[in-house]
Amino acid sequence: MPKKNNSLHPVDRINWQVGDFCAAHGIGKTTFYEEVKRGDIKISKVGKRTLIPDDEAKAWQTRRVIGTA
Repeated sequence: MPKKNNSLHPVDRINWQVGDFCAAHGIGKTTFYEEVKRGDIKISKVGKRTLIPDDEAKAWQTRRVIGTA
């Protein structure tokens, strides 16, 4: 029986939930919300749910890598 793919790869997602985004990118929720407050991560709200569009997650990761180079 083939194994189910449970990887948190950005290509597999349209939107990220906060916990999944933080786990996949190696940051804590406090850092995440600080980044949101500074405008470094743009979020979407659906009811009470906070989502990060995948294209924003990719853009944030690119900015993060370039900023540390």
